[in-house]
Amino acid sequence: MWKRLSSPRFRRRVFWLAAVGLLVAAVAGAVALLPSSKKTPEVFTKAPPQVVTTPRTVPLDRNGRAQIVLVVSGFVKTAVRRSHVDASWDMTDPSLKQGFTRKQWATGDIPVVPYPAVAIRQLDVDWSYRDDVAFDIVLVAKAASHLPPKSFMIELKRHGETARDRWRVVSWAPHGVSEASAVASSDRGPLPKATSLSSRWLLLPLALLLGTLLALPVALTLRERVRVARSERAHRRSTRG
Repeated sequence: MWKRLSSPRFRRRVFWLAAVGLLVAAVAGAVALLPSSKKTPEVFTKAPPQVVTTPRTVPLDRNGRAQIVLVVSGFVKTAVRRSHVDASWDMTDPSLKQGFTRKQWATGDIPVVPYPAVAIRQLDVDWSYRDDVAFDIVLVAKAASHLPPKSFMIELKRHGETARDRWRVVSWAPHGVSEASAVASSDRGPLPKATSLSSRWLLLPLALLLGTLLALPVALTLRERVRVARSERAHRRSTRG
């Protein structure tokens, strides 16, 4: 084995293999560090371009807001509180009560998140168009429930032009976090940062590979120099004798 290592031809092969290995490792490292980008193929069609229009924002006037607040308050007192739920039927948009009869709706088993509200603490406009309005609403629960105030989002759409029931509730969903959740999170302190394996971790095995490839020819060169030095010393001793 050592005889093969001392062969100049074998050492040249080792150097070439080391050079090829270094090149492969360098390419692999570059690929690991470069960000991956997937290009979306371009698709062209002869169809006419689609024009997307956004409805114009319309601020709520005092009368319009008063009418909507009445609907919101009534919906909270009935559908949300699960009290006299039948009264919320006319305040609800057909899309929200789809698949229900009025009798089924009155049972209280409805797609509306319940909450034992006793008051509306806050009502802020989220968006406002001519026939579509949304609010961020904060409710206060009755003391016996021991529940913290909770925020919801309620959306209403206008039906018809009459003063009565022209605004109806389209959706009702929890929004944000409750005050108790926020306090609990602050008491626990900052959450630990999520850790994930980066592509730079691939550099560790690459560095080991590079070190091995570099060390092998260096070790062979040093061994050959030591062998030559020993041979020269032995030759000098023999000539002196």
